[in-house]
Amino acid sequence: MMDGAMDEIGVTETYKPIVKLNPVQPKNFLIDPAANAVDDALGCAIDEYVSRHIVEELQEQGIYKDEEFVGEAASEEEIEFDLSVDSKPKDRIRLTKYYGKVPRDYLIAEGVEEDEIGEPGHYVEAIVVLGNESTVLKAIPSPYMCQDRPVVAFQWDVVPSIFWGRGVCEKGYMSQKALDAELRARIDALALTTHPMMAVDATRIPRGHKLEVRPGRMLLTNGAPQEALMPFNFGNLNAITFEQGNQLQQMVSQATGAGDAQQANMNDVTAAGQSMSQGGVMKRQKRTLVNFQENFLLPFVKKAAFRYMQFNPEEYPIGDYNFIPFSSLGAMAREYEVAQLSQILQVIPPDSPAHGAVLKGIIDHLNVSNREELIAAIEAGSQPDPAAQQAQQEQQQMQMAITQGQIQLLNAQASESSARGQKYGVEAQMIPQELSLKYADTDGDGKADDRDFEKRIRMAELMLKERQVEGKERVEMEGAKAKAEAELVKQLTAEAPTGPPTGPQHQG
Repeated sequence: MMDGAMDEIGVTETYKPIVKLNPVQPKNFLIDPAANAVDDALGCAIDEYVSRHIVEELQEQGIYKDEEFVGEAASEEEIEFDLSVDSKPKDRIRLTKYYGKVPRDYLIAEGVEEDEIGEPGHYVEAIVVLGNESTVLKAIPSPYMCQDRPVVAFQWDVVPSIFWGRGVCEKGYMSQKALDAELRARIDALALTTHPMMAVDATRIPRGHKLEVRPGRMLLTNGAPQEALMPFNFGNLNAITFEQGNQLQQMVSQATGAGDAQQANMNDVTAAGQSMSQGGVMKRQKRTLVNFQENFLLPFVKKAAFRYMQFNPEEYPIGDYNFIPFSSLGAMAREYEVAQLSQILQVIPPDSPAHGAVLKGIIDHLNVSNREELIAAIEAGSQPDPAAQQAQQEQQQMQMAITQGQIQLLNAQASESSARGQKYGVEAQMIPQELSLKYADTDGDGKADDRDFEKRIRMAELMLKERQVEGKERVEMEGAKAKAEAELVKQLTAEAPTGPPTGPQHQG
């Protein structure tokens, strides 16, 4: 408010395209009979009734040609929305939107310039809109960047060489007809067996008496009533019709995908049988989901992305994108996976890193209010305690230092034993020479006497053998001791940890 007057400041309008889905009934969709897909057909059309004001607004905006419609559109039961309505709506126009190939001459005859038709050839991908089957409201070449048609068709059950495929109602049609016939027969038989009837002897009823059975009614008979009147029925209802109806209902559920035929007997089978039954249901749902995303979801997302990139490139930059769909699991699929994860959890030890991952997967599938809190608690419990981890590392370092000291001590002792063995071997070799020199001069005259030389030689040889035996025993003892020390070192090295702890640590 400025000086008592209202002013608009900074009011702007921005055009932003929005891509939406418009469902079309199969009876309002027309396509080339020989086509197997929308893009393979010569063309396809959407033929339906719309209100007159919609066409007039588009004419005012310049989207449709300014053609005048006189009278009402003729009623056609094949494209009516609801045939049960007796009074048809008034003031409507039959609008036919055609997407497909059109001869070049037809577009030129409708005022399209030759330069605007960039596609060479006899046929041109175009959009043509007809009003009341005769008036051309719009005829232009396809304005879309990829020259694709803005129509997405989806078949619940794919049938080769048939565009329409097989729908849910078609799959359960015959089973539903049999179920209706069974129930109708049961209802008819129920009326005959439930309501009581009377068998009457006509000769014992007074003339002109109207026989009716109702509470408080007086019945006149000529003679004893028990002889003239008798309750009568056509027998009991056959119980097998109920079981047949149940079986037909299961057939309808199985055909339409609403359930599986084996679910009725799931309480009578083992766990393996229940798993097989649920596996069949999961396979059916997964196949339907894959069919849906491959034939409907991904094509629609691509077409919508192309429209946004073409008509709003500032916010949606042009690029070659690859879309990957992600979907959530249904209640039955979630329960099935939780059961499988629970079986896996039974064979995983609690101290294993995989135990926490499987437990998180189970909680993630549960529909509980504090699911995030439980997952956060599991993650916090799997994280190691810094103080305990540091103390454990210090203890391991101390143990490693003690082990290394013991290894060095044992290596030094082994080296000392080896040196001592070498010393003993040299001494054993020097003793015979020393004896020979010592006992060579027996008379002390400084000259060697050869008379007892051979005796001294034998004595030296005996002493040498004795020294060799003693040295060999010492070497064997030292070797056994070194071997025992090496075995002890090996055992200590194997028992000592070699690195920091790994995996989750839990404080009890």
